[in-house]
Amino acid sequence: MNFTFSVTTLLIWLACHFIGDFAFQSAWMSMEKGKSWEVNFYHCATYTATFVLFAHPSLIATAVLFGTHFIIDPLKARYKLIDPIWLDQTLHIVTILLILLFHF
Repeated sequence: MNFTFSVTTLLIWLACHFIGDFAFQSAWMSMEKGKSWEVNFYHCATYTATFVLFAHPSLIATAVLFGTHFIIDPLKARYKLIDPIWLDQTLHIVTILLILLFHF
């Protein structure tokens, strides 16, 4: 198995992450995603769409991005199990690294 990827690919995926998770998350989504599964879905769909548009992930990578984001964000916003934002972000970035390493 080939566990390599280019720096350019990593930078594109990280840019998609930060744009999708911060720039494209409205104040409404940020405030309501912890209270509403529907709003959490909208945020995760917007987040994942950023990757689809700019990084062109495979179908399985797209599903992993959406699914893990849909699980991780409520752990912070709804259940308060993840408190510092850096932990939330670390989990998202580890997900991206695993996708790239395993070429999903």
